Amino acid sequence: MRRGSPSHQPTLTTTTTMNARPPKNSHTPKSTRCSLAHFVFILLTTATATLADNSVKLQVAVKGEHNDPKGSVQEVHQRWLEVSATAFHLEKPEQVRIEWTLFGDDLVAKKVVKQASGTNAVGLVQSGVATIQTKPTTFTYTPRHSVKTGSGRRARFKTVEATGTRYHGWAVRAFIGDQLAGEAYSIGSIKKLVDGSK
Repeated sequence: MRRGSPSHQPTLTTTTTMNARPPKNSHTPKSTRCSLAHFVFILLTTATATLADNSVKLQVAVKGEHNDPKGSVQEVHQRWLEVSATAFHLEKPEQVRIEWTLFGDDLVAKKVVKQASGTNAVGLVQSGVATIQTKPTTFTYTPRHSVKTGSGRRARFKTVEATGTRYHGWAVRAFIGDQLAGEAYSIGSIKKLVDGSK
C-alpha cells in the first residue's frame, strides 16, 4: 500500500426502500444490519399505533329548518346532526359513546357558547357502521336592524343591536371507554374550544 492512500473500510449504503436487503458478499457489518432492521420495526409499530388511535371514523351532516315569526325580524332556526360512525381497527365488538355539541354565537356577549349537547351509545364491530340523529336544537336571534320612530319630517331611524344566539357550528367525538377513538368538527376553532373545556 502506498503512503497516503486511504485504507479499505466496509461501506454502508442507505436506501429509501424499506425492504431493501444488502447484496450478497456485502461488507455491511452484521450489527449494522440488525440496527436497520430494528429501526424499520419501530417505524412500522409506530404507524400501526397511530392508526389505532383513530379507530372510529365520523361523518357528520348538519340539518335544519326555519320557523321565523311572521311580520318580525326575529329569526328562529332549528339544527340537528346526522352522524355516521364507521369502525376501523377494532379487534372485537365495542360499545362506542358518541358525544355531540352544538355551538352558537351569543350576539350580546359577542362570544361562542355551548347551546346544546348530548350522548348516544352505539355498538360497533370491525367495518361496521352505525348512525344516529341528535335532537333538534333551537337558535333564536334578532339581527341588528333599524326601527323607524315618528313620522313625516320628524321621522327618525333608531339602530337596534343584535340579540339572541345564532348557530355557529358543531363538534362530535367518539369514545371507547375513556379513550378518544374519533372526532370531527365543523371548523378548526371549535376543536380548540372543546380541548380547552377539558
